[in-house]
Amino acid sequence: MCIADKFSDKYDSNVFYNYETMTNSFEKAFSTIMPNIIQDLRSNSMAFPNIPIKRKIQKLIKSRISDDDIVKTLRVEYDIFINQIKDSIRKQEIWARNNKLTKIGCFTEKVNSKYMWDLYADGYKGFALEYDFRKWYGLDVNIYPIIYSSIMFDATQIISRLCITKYVDSIQPEKAYEETFEVFKAQLHQLNPIDLMYFTKMYLYKDKTEYSHEREWRILKIDKDSLNHDFISIPDMGYLKAIYYGPDMEPRYKTHLRSIAKAKGIREYDVVLDRNSRKYSLKVVPLRNSK
Repeated sequence: MCIADKFSDKYDSNVFYNYETMTNSFEKAFSTIMPNIIQDLRSNSMAFPNIPIKRKIQKLIKSRISDDDIVKTLRVEYDIFINQIKDSIRKQEIWARNNKLTKIGCFTEKVNSKYMWDLYADGYKGFALEYDFRKWYGLDVNIYPIIYSSIMFDATQIISRLCITKYVDSIQPEKAYEETFEVFKAQLHQLNPIDLMYFTKMYLYKDKTEYSHEREWRILKIDKDSLNHDFISIPDMGYLKAIYYGPDMEPRYKTHLRSIAKAKGIREYDVVLDRNSRKYSLKVVPLRNSK
């Protein structure tokens, strides 16, 4: 298993984020909400005890400038906030491919795919392994089918919420308002729920046109012990059921693997060109003396 950045497809484990949509929504919120906050603070200095910019607003109110001028002054703070959010977004956009916590193993449903043998088995020189996942447990992994799509996974709302929530969580309110602020944060999380499957789905979207014929499934494992490593291995646990030898495999490698297969009671097959058919197909032939 490996981290996503090791996949040759640069779009693998990437998501789409519409920055324009985010900035427009924030701009609308700023232009709509800020004048109301200023008016409320003019009439009630105890209002909004949990917003970090409150003291600056009150100072501007005391300077006797207009609400419009206060909004213009606060826009500097808004631009700083947007830049912070933008930086967080960039980190989120590349997070999945660089995340060393999650390791991925890839499988296909189809053992007689010419494309797969040519690309992933060194031009028919390699081999394929068959696993039975029906009793897969105890390894802290999950298996998922790839979601083949003509468009990338749109994570605009999810990443926006993640960035805003992260920003709010970083705020340290005054001690007198800590309890109130905790209530505010709880309400924010309720209003902006995060798709709990997001951290899984970001690894499952692939280009339908280029890759759907692979019929891929993936296992994902969260492994804290391998944060300094790009690759990990997991124990077989008896789920390995068969091995398929490519038609151009070197005899010495095949002999070595056959000895292991026999010792482990693993079924063996040869994958060969079907010479008895005009179709472009591969044939799977059970080997004699194979259990």
